[in-house]
Parts: sequence; C-alpha cells; structure tokens
Amino acid sequence: MKVLVTGAEGMLGFALRESCPTGVTFVGVDVDDCDVTDAAAVNAMLQKHAPDAVIHGAAFTDVDGCEDRERIALRVNGDGAGNVAQACRAAGIPLVHVSTDYVFDGTLKAPGEYAEEDRVAPLSAYGRTKLAGEVAVREEHPRHWIVRTQWLYGIGGKNFVETMLTLAGQRDQLAVVDDQIGSPTSTHDLAPALWTFVTERPPFGTYHVRNDGECSWYDFAAEIFAQAGVEITLDRTDTASFARPAPRPARSVLSLDKTRRLVGVHMAPWQDALARYLARRAAATAAPEGTP
Repeated sequence: MKVLVTGAEGMLGFALRESCPTGVTFVGVDVDDCDVTDAAAVNAMLQKHAPDAVIHGAAFTDVDGCEDRERIALRVNGDGAGNVAQACRAAGIPLVHVSTDYVFDGTLKAPGEYAEEDRVAPLSAYGRTKLAGEVAVREEHPRHWIVRTQWLYGIGGKNFVETMLTLAGQRDQLAVVDDQIGSPTSTHDLAPALWTFVTERPPFGTYHVRNDGECSWYDFAAEIFAQAGVEITLDRTDTASFARPAPRPARSVLSLDKTRRLVGVHMAPWQDALARYLARRAAATAAPEGTP
C-alpha cells in the first residue's frame, strides 16, 4: 500500500513518517512539492504518485495569523481541502482529513464533551476556515474520514511544551490561563491512530482523536514543569487578561466514544504522552553530537 501525506514537513507529518506501518510506502509532499490551492496541481500530484490513500495534514495553522489573513487561510484550509478531496474521488481512493476542535464554540458545561454530530459554531477565522474544509471534503468525496483533534505538540514544530520550557529558561515567573479546557495531544500518539483509519478502514465519517483526559493550559504547564524538573513560579490568569487576536473556545474537550467503538483506538492519558515526549526530548539533548 502506498499512502500520500500532505504537510509532510510539519509536526504531524514528521510523526506520520516515523510511525508509518510496515508494508506501507510513505510518500510525503509539502508546499514546495504541491500547492493544494491549485486543483490542477493536486490532480497531477495524485496521478504522478498513484497512492492508495491520502492523509491530508497540510493546513494554515497559525491561529492568530488567520485573523488577519482569513482569505488566505480559507484558500488553504477550505479550498485546498476540497481540491484534495476532489482529486481523491477522481482517483477512487479514500481520504483522511485532519481537522480541529476549533470548529466548536466551547460553551459546553463541565464535564461535557463534544460528540462528532454536535452543532459547530467556530469563534475564530481558523475555526471557520477549517470548518469550510470539512464541508468541502463532505461535499466532494463520500469516502472520507474527517478526524478532529486538539492541542497538538510534537517533534518538529512550534508547540506549547517547547514554548513553556523556553520561557522557563528566560523567566522566574509565568502566568498561564486556567479558563480554557481541552486535551493536550501528542502528534506521536495521534499519528498511529491516523494510520489505523488507513489500514483498518472503519466506516467513513467524522471522528475525534486526542489523548485521554482533560486539563487547562495552566494545568498543562504545571505538569510540563513538574515532569521536566523545572522550578518556576506559575500563576493563574484568565483569557480576558491575556488577550490574543483569535478567540479561543473555553471548553472544547472532544468525545472519544465513537472512535473507541468503531475504530478500536484507545488513546493514552495526556500525562503519559507528555512523559514520553519529554523523555525523548531529554535523550536527544543528551546524545553526543552527530548521533542520529
């Protein structure tokens, strides 16, 4: 089996490459190889590589940047997803499309979790453009799996874990918001789950995949520092006091029930995933120069 992965040079693409199952040929492409906003280029790409499936991870993921550049983000996240779906339909192959919890408005009351069929109401340009991508995929190609995830971190990209550890090296005190609730998710756990859709072929449709458990960004930061052995004064703040260009959902925990039941994927607790990530990070730091 040959699987083409878009966004292959990104954080998720890195994890997908290293977790590629035995017997699967990984074909990675990124923006330099193919502009997904160009429908003809996308079709040519699939004709050139003739994959048996596509995992579409390419996206405009700068959440705050999308607020000022929504038209560009819509071309990538909306039109681009539609182009990939259309090309997959023409080629007669299935598509895994990666989406986000930001399609929800986050008004759930604890301990509520968003199910796949719950009403979508994005607050931000990023959420709106990713929702447009979902709509385009559904309209263009029936043989799809839309996989929503959240709060990603991993090797090979900017992420919250690295930001916190970098800031801790520069400051003695940090304030982190405690009124946004979600599920930190390691790309190194998400990627094998995405491969399961390709290899096991569960019913087509929309699914949620994230590490088990939930927390606030403050809780996440506290766990990062505790596991990494970093001493720092950590203060709580709220979203109103930490203004960002893009509004964030207050509570966007995604339900895993459907994925457990129909795909058979059971995700590890987010604390365990973080421990593995930090251990790998520490090992890479300790390795002699030139060691792969």
